[in-house]
Amino acid sequence: MTSTDPPRLSDRRVPALDGIRGLAILLVIPHNGNLMPSGDVHGIAHAVKDLMLNGWVGVQLFFVLSGFLISGALLDTQDSRSYYQSFYARRALRVLPLYYGVLILTFLILAPLGLLPPETVNRQHNQIWLWTFLSNWSDPLGYDVKGFTHFWSLAVEEQFYLLWPLVLHRMRPERVLTLCMGLSVTALAVRSLIRIEGWPDDFSYEFTICRMDALSMGAAAAALIRIPLWKERVEHARRYLPWMALFLIVIMVPVTHDYERGWQTQTLGYTTLAAAFALLVLAGSCMRPTDTSWSARFFQLAALRSAGKYSYAMYVFHFPLHKLLGTRLVGATESLASANAAILYALALIVVSYLLGWTSYHLYEKHFLRLKRLFSQHTGAVEAA
Repeated sequence: MTSTDPPRLSDRRVPALDGIRGLAILLVIPHNGNLMPSGDVHGIAHAVKDLMLNGWVGVQLFFVLSGFLISGALLDTQDSRSYYQSFYARRALRVLPLYYGVLILTFLILAPLGLLPPETVNRQHNQIWLWTFLSNWSDPLGYDVKGFTHFWSLAVEEQFYLLWPLVLHRMRPERVLTLCMGLSVTALAVRSLIRIEGWPDDFSYEFTICRMDALSMGAAAAALIRIPLWKERVEHARRYLPWMALFLIVIMVPVTHDYERGWQTQTLGYTTLAAAFALLVLAGSCMRPTDTSWSARFFQLAALRSAGKYSYAMYVFHFPLHKLLGTRLVGATESLASANAAILYALALIVVSYLLGWTSYHLYEKHFLRLKRLFSQHTGAVEAA
């Protein structure tokens, strides 16, 4: 890209998208660290409990955002002679050092020293699926490793990163839209078949094809704003898109029984959430620092953007921290004695995960990220979730 070329969409760092990423991680961590008492709770605690139970939707938001950012960068660099080399090298530098660093620390250092809890030691023979990014296929079949079951979503994204550049190369945005709609319908059909056949819920939750509607709707949003007419329409409608997203989410609440993981949620619910989050990401991509709408002010909050910046490391660390340390400190239990204690625990898990994420980013990950400049397809490529 020369100084005379028009700027590409993926050249911009959009603060609101960091805020959306921050929202996603702040939904996921309390969900995975939920120790709320099983009985009824009332008042604010009841609302917090519902939020924790439904925090899994943050993963769906991550998928949509990844589909949007990755597809946008690929569409903007299709003419690059280093299209494949640069993409795969940059993705590897972002994902692999921390991911494999954690696996090396856990299974090659802590395990031989006898510093892992028994439940992890007893399942470490299944670690091959973690090393090969296939845990989203193995975990539902019972080949999991305690404390690392959250890596299924990273496996889904890594499989997406591996295959999607091959699919999108030289494909025009209009064709990408058609492809993404087809993939969304296919994902819905596969999940419906799984439910009809009575197969385990985790198949629908973790198998890559079952989550392709989220990734592909994010990709469709990226393609949409690379069609001039639609980009102009999205810009004009940006203030209304968050309301449209909220409307889609709310109308499915009674249908899915508050998004509990039943057949309604795992069929139409997932697809509706993907569509709603795609609208939200579209809105975020158009938000400017000078916008005064409630959504622009919210997603550009400094605290939310900071959580988004360190969200990858926060996601990697939070579940081992919870399963291998947190539950041992509070007692091997599925819940705490009071709702207030559970809320304080979730907040502490967020804070400690953030501090570990900050430390990891500045003392470890940043050194690998600097190497991205050696594989740059064009100046200032947006870093994906």
